[in-house]
Amino acid sequence: MSSLNVLTWNSTGETAQGAADLAGVINYLIQRENWQPQVIVIQEANANPGGAIYNMLASLGGAYNQPPGHAVEGGAYGRGYLLLTHRSVQVTVPFVRANLDQDPVLLNVINGLPPAWRTTALNELTGMRMPAVAGLVVGGAAVPFLTWHAPRGPGPLLGTALPGGANADAFWFLQNSSVYQQLTAPGRNNVGVIAGDLNITYAAINAPTNIPALPEILPDFDGVSDNLDHIVAHPQPGQAAPTFPGATTGHFPASGTHNILVSTIVW
Repeated sequence: MSSLNVLTWNSTGETAQGAADLAGVINYLIQRENWQPQVIVIQEANANPGGAIYNMLASLGGAYNQPPGHAVEGGAYGRGYLLLTHRSVQVTVPFVRANLDQDPVLLNVINGLPPAWRTTALNELTGMRMPAVAGLVVGGAAVPFLTWHAPRGPGPLLGTALPGGANADAFWFLQNSSVYQQLTAPGRNNVGVIAGDLNITYAAINAPTNIPALPEILPDFDGVSDNLDHIVAHPQPGQAAPTFPGATTGHFPASGTHNILVSTIVW
């Protein structure tokens, strides 16, 4: 059996107060709850490394792999992602933006669309806010990892926003990419993990969408949520679904508009 402790937060920027709030939660978890975050991931960080939250994470020292990873969201939003991993987690694939507009599996699907739809899809994809990915190993198990500040909709392809406001097109792009293939077929005893501000409600994750091209948003993923922020995981086909023990799940108020969400994934 393997486990991974995850903390995710849409920080809505990198203010000094936000850095202090996050440091306070991390210290509380370690000192009062005996719970060590092994993956700390931030959405809506600064577009460049070196902001207040980045520097706070860098100051956590030898317990964590340093420096924090940074990736630019892309699109017009002008923000970034941060990833910090505990020394118990090996980073086998560096943390980078997943450029879905260059994903050969997705582009092959798009090239099969009628010409007008193909042009629409490529134009939207070029300007879309992208996720970021990393390859992690913990306790001998591989963990393909993705974070995302999912774009809001509606979009021109599917013409609708999902419950919570996410762009249905964005999740169609993700589902048809090699990135999604890696998350959903991670190999025996491994698990694919998504943590971030997905702009969808928890109830919508596996619910029918009534969209023929996107029957479900994240089929067979499950996890814990705080409003539109989620920590979810997908097992290897044939394995039991991961669990998220209630005693290890927490929701911590912080500056900005999002709570800090933490949980342990057990598989």
